[in-house]
Amino acid sequence: MSRVRAGFFSITPPAPAGDDGSYLRWHLLDHMPEQYSLPGVALGARWIADGEYADHVIAATEPLRSVGGVVSYLFADPVQQTYDDFMALGAHLAEVGRFPERRPSLSTRLLALRGVQAAPRVAVSADVVAFRPNRGIVLLVEQPTGDLERWRGWEAADHLPLLMAADGVAGCWSFDSFHSWTVTASCEGDPQLVTVIYLDDDPLQTTAALRPLLELRWASGDVTPAYAAPLRTMISWEAWT
Repeated sequence: MSRVRAGFFSITPPAPAGDDGSYLRWHLLDHMPEQYSLPGVALGARWIADGEYADHVIAATEPLRSVGGVVSYLFADPVQQTYDDFMALGAHLAEVGRFPERRPSLSTRLLALRGVQAAPRVAVSADVVAFRPNRGIVLLVEQPTGDLERWRGWEAADHLPLLMAADGVAGCWSFDSFHSWTVTASCEGDPQLVTVIYLDDDPLQTTAALRPLLELRWASGDVTPAYAAPLRTMISWEAWT
């Protein structure tokens, strides 16, 4: 069983015009590694949607119509202590001059891990597929609007097996807001489901092929999309050559 219990997600808009990438370099090389000083932080990851990625958005509603990046931190137990330590570390780094810039936030949530899946062709277990290098993700942010239990039954029995059999999909982890932790006001919001689909093939091509399958998730009206789109990893891996 995965030691991860929750995911902290921060969604931000695209970089401003003229940005030279300094913010992303700082976050990748300074800020994100420092989070591993906290015992409960299991993994940090950032994905971006630049260039033609904006043309491949499947669905988006306000405030997620213009997404430029997503940061995810996976938390182990104790989640509340890890979250408190995480927020305190951010404040400390700002005090000592190691938090030079804050990007505007479109959404910030702390969500409980609900389920893990791995594609049959992938050797690693579903419990660790998030730790496997990826070329990018499809991020789904959804809201329950009907019979959620019926929808979850359909997802488990019909949808996820097809998704895991799709070319380019390595696995997926699902999170939701149906767990109560004490968080700052910026992390509160309406009930939400987040699914991270991990890709080991070209994110744009894979997303285009997946689109009809993903749109079936919303056909019943039990769940509606707030955001569904590909993002790419910031790191180029020689494993893909």
